[in-house]
Amino acid sequence: MRRVFKDVAAAIGSDFVDLREADAAAVPQKNTIYLEDHTHFPAPFLKRKVRGIRIVRDPRDVVISGAHYHARSSEAWLHEAKPFFDGKTYAEMINSFETITDRYRFEMDNAAADTIAAMTDAKGDKAQQQFLEQNFLTVKYEDLVEDTELTEFSKVCRHLKLPVRKAKSAFLKHSLFANKNAVGHHGRSGKKAQWKTVFDQKLGRAFADRHQRSLEILGYETDDSWIESLKP
Repeated sequence: MRRVFKDVAAAIGSDFVDLREADAAAVPQKNTIYLEDHTHFPAPFLKRKVRGIRIVRDPRDVVISGAHYHARSSEAWLHEAKPFFDGKTYAEMINSFETITDRYRFEMDNAAADTIAAMTDAKGDKAQQQFLEQNFLTVKYEDLVEDTELTEFSKVCRHLKLPVRKAKSAFLKHSLFANKNAVGHHGRSGKKAQWKTVFDQKLGRAFADRHQRSLEILGYETDDSWIESLKP
């Protein structure tokens, strides 16, 4: 979606700003598209009326994706020694487990837990959460990844007041269903509902003990009966 909206900005003559690279005191400007990867906007944004979208993903797949990515990525934070890991890095910790199941358990207690908290209540930051609720349309990754008819993307464009005709070519160019190379260096497969074949009941219960409420808040489940559908 970073690539999509960067292309959209160019197509409509708007600026594109990655807030990770912007001043912490940045104030939103008209005719500018902003990207914030981790649901933490600069304080000046919280007092402004903006139009935005936030994308959420099934937390179970967040765990799977994160465990694989964090075991191999060269991102700097993964290779910094942490006192709470007895001086080891995140990469060292996750790679210290012999089985992928144990890596999933580690991930759901650490980086994925942080991501899930950002999706559900902005990590407890009430001002950020209120800002999101008032200004943002929430879209599910699972809907976008199979949006061949551009139904969801058209909804996004209407909310953001972007011209669908100019924006749709960028979406199709970078979509997983139209371009097999769109996964990029950050992705692995991009498939939805990987948890259905990856989790067993024991791992599913471990996940539910930690994050069942998040599944319900995000609208992926209404109770924990999903565990019964997993392999024993």
